[in-house]
Amino acid sequence: MCWKYVTPSSTNSGQSSSSSLDGNLETSQLNQTSWPQLRGPTFDSISAETGLADSWSEEGPPLVWTCELGQGYSSFAAVGNRVFTQTQNLYQQSVVCLDAETGNTVWTHHYGWPYDGGGLYPGPRSTPTWHNGRLYFAAPDGTISCLIADSGKQVWSCNPKKKYRGLGTDFGYAASPVIVDDRIIVPVGGQDASVVALDPRDGSVIWASGESSASYATPLPIRCQGRSLVVTSLENSIALFDVASGKQIWEIEFSQGYDEHSAAPIYREPFLVVASPFKAGAKCYLLVSEERADVGHRIPETQGHDKGADPDNEQLDVPVVAWETPNFSNDVASSVLVDGRVYGFDLKDPQSRLNRPSRGEFRCLDFETGRIIWSTNKVGQANVIAADQKLILFTDSGELILARSGTDEYTELARTQVFHDEICWTYPTLHRGCIYLRTQTRAACFYLGQTPYNTKRPTLSVQSIPRVYALDAKWLIGGEREYPATVPDWIEFLAWYKWSLAGIVLASFAAGISFLSTRGSVVVSRVIYWLTTIAIGVLGSPFINTRQAEYVLLWPLVLWTTFQLTINTITWTERLADRKFYRWHSRASGLFFIATCAVYFHLCRSLGYAIEWSFLTGFLPAFPVAAIAARFLTKRHRFWPAFDLVASALSFSTYFWFSVIFIKWKLTVGS
Repeated sequence: MCWKYVTPSSTNSGQSSSSSLDGNLETSQLNQTSWPQLRGPTFDSISAETGLADSWSEEGPPLVWTCELGQGYSSFAAVGNRVFTQTQNLYQQSVVCLDAETGNTVWTHHYGWPYDGGGLYPGPRSTPTWHNGRLYFAAPDGTISCLIADSGKQVWSCNPKKKYRGLGTDFGYAASPVIVDDRIIVPVGGQDASVVALDPRDGSVIWASGESSASYATPLPIRCQGRSLVVTSLENSIALFDVASGKQIWEIEFSQGYDEHSAAPIYREPFLVVASPFKAGAKCYLLVSEERADVGHRIPETQGHDKGADPDNEQLDVPVVAWETPNFSNDVASSVLVDGRVYGFDLKDPQSRLNRPSRGEFRCLDFETGRIIWSTNKVGQANVIAADQKLILFTDSGELILARSGTDEYTELARTQVFHDEICWTYPTLHRGCIYLRTQTRAACFYLGQTPYNTKRPTLSVQSIPRVYALDAKWLIGGEREYPATVPDWIEFLAWYKWSLAGIVLASFAAGISFLSTRGSVVVSRVIYWLTTIAIGVLGSPFINTRQAEYVLLWPLVLWTTFQLTINTITWTERLADRKFYRWHSRASGLFFIATCAVYFHLCRSLGYAIEWSFLTGFLPAFPVAAIAARFLTKRHRFWPAFDLVASALSFSTYFWFSVIFIKWKLTVGS
């Protein structure tokens, strides 16, 4: 369902006077307000639009329309009266064309099964690219396809990642197709195919070059010394390629081991700024020698590490580091360069989080020196558009902020909470005075122009956007690991295991006290034992994590308890004469186990835990031991408290360490 506002009564200053443009425009007909690809017409999130409002009311700017869109992190490409994005539902992935003024669907092209539908980050990641009346897009599996933009009809499709066995994008291909000089440039990460150039007409390979694994950032076209080049962030390096020939000019290593790069580099000839994630800071490279650049900028002696320089090339040198700073790290949000100043978020977390705003400061840096001009904690992590001497900021917590650019301190002009309880990592799109925003499930369009909208129809405000209410489950954990997306080491797993065993011993002690106080009631004592085990598993993590720095997770104890109880119930009912009546106990126990697993999986998703969900995998290999343990846990022995403790410890140990082995195995396979 879509809600829509009415069309503007007049166009913005500097815009075309036409209220709508044909969907099959040629590139030469694009006006300055089009946004045909990720980060705008010049790949730098800078718009030529003028006539934007200097502020808006507390209710926010006028809401043009909002609609349910579906899962995905794709941004919008906007040309004329059409906007394009990618999404998915329960059944399929799709490219969607919407009417820019109403949000109504014009056409839909379905192209594949849902990607990671039940995972932490479901849906497509890439943004479509509009070029010469065609729409080019990338699927999470690395498939590159071409559609007729006016109708959605497919022209061709290919998968260079599969062809060249590309590596480095195991979490879903996220780079958007970049078209420069009649070549589609895409990172692949294959052998002799770090980067591949395709023919826009039929998808055939023009050239393939490089040997390193890819990453998630979209290539950046640049011009240096009159040459057409493309800069590409790879898994542990950044490389420069000649667009015409595909020849790799150089490759510089700047990280080790697993790494992911999503943010775009910043370029102004002859300087290139690369801001790395994981608190790694930023470096500014000089792409040509100081004498050739004629910039009068003193270059330190620190040299970049050359992995593939071109000694025969007389125009481009191996880049050197002009400056570097530890106080500027980008992750999923890219920075923007305006009038010699860089605006962006310095991420202090090792990685962005789904369940809370990212920690860090929004900064303004001098581009030539890296000096911090100002810094503020009032913004948070935000993707930025620069237009009309203003900064339009869309934060990961769903706020739309308007700030002044070019000032010596942070100057905020307006702020509105657009979305609630949803992560907002998608780039905004500015097109003909309207800003197009998106979450994981919903899209919204706001009018930011000075000229008023026609008020003949009832107006909508930000309050008209339906709110998504999410369960705040942080209290169930009470803390988080410093590097939540990395696999814990054996020592950390061992700490979790020891705390869980201590919980089992404590529950056994409580059962013994109950046995003595109830004069030998085994049934009551065992009920106390299992209830205490569940309580320790649920409440233990927040209790421990709020009192010590070392992170502990006891929820695997809850999973094992419900699992063992289900096996116990089945074993117990098999001994009874009237099995038909008591079989319902087994079914109820099984449903409780399934519900516990579902709740745990939901908690992992809502908290952004990419590792902890793997404790759902240890049940099958642990079943034989759990079945044997159930024989002891459902009978009364002379020394039953000791038997119960030993059987429980063996069963839990098997389940826990099989889960850990799976996690470690998955890490090895992924590497």
